[in-house]
Amino acid sequence: MDKKEKLIGSLKQKIDTFGLIQTIKLMGGYDTFDKILPDYFSNREHKIDLIKAIVDNNEDGGYIYMYEIYGMDIKIWEEEIEDGHTQEDYITFVSDETVGVSVYEYDEEGEMYDEEVDGYHINLTDLKDVWLNKIFEILVGYYL
Repeated sequence: MDKKEKLIGSLKQKIDTFGLIQTIKLMGGYDTFDKILPDYFSNREHKIDLIKAIVDNNEDGGYIYMYEIYGMDIKIWEEEIEDGHTQEDYITFVSDETVGVSVYEYDEEGEMYDEEVDGYHINLTDLKDVWLNKIFEILVGYYL
């Protein structure tokens, strides 16, 4: 076994012992961790594990609001519904198991009605890759 394989084995043991966030911090941050284990987060489950760990370490009651850390919610859907009105779905927060999605209606001039029309949750495991990756990038960029 060469030095790199030993280092990788050691890192995986540290993850099991200390957890993912603490191991990343021990390595000097996400970028260093990613250089040593560049394929670790190509695994969807590892991304979800890190998202859950970040949420669990957050002190805001288990929710991270996209607007607070990213400056905006994440638009995931838009469709025309009638008379030039559109319905738009936005990921507004992430918890340790789900994301919260708020649904808004906009009039023909692009003005949003004051209140949320609907809302729903999507399990992290059910998110499309594009949205899981976006949330992952935002959380890593902000917290790590």
